[in-house]
Amino acid sequence: MSQATSELIFWIASGLCVIAELAILRSAFAPHTHADTPASIPHSPRGTEMVWAVIPAIILGVLLAATWRAIH
Repeated sequence: MSQATSELIFWIASGLCVIAELAILRSAFAPHTHADTPASIPHSPRGTEMVWAVIPAIILGVLLAATWRAIH
């Protein structure tokens, strides 16, 4: 596989990871709407949701930096 192809695949994967992580962060930090129907699903505390959204973002950033350094 050529260097150009490898970099293209890297940037496509990086872009998709960023889009996915932004969707996760948006869902964790967006205000929750309360439906009129009673919910039988227990909800975790808001802080827990935020932590579980931010930790993967940090890990993906570290992996991005490590991969970038390995490519170059």
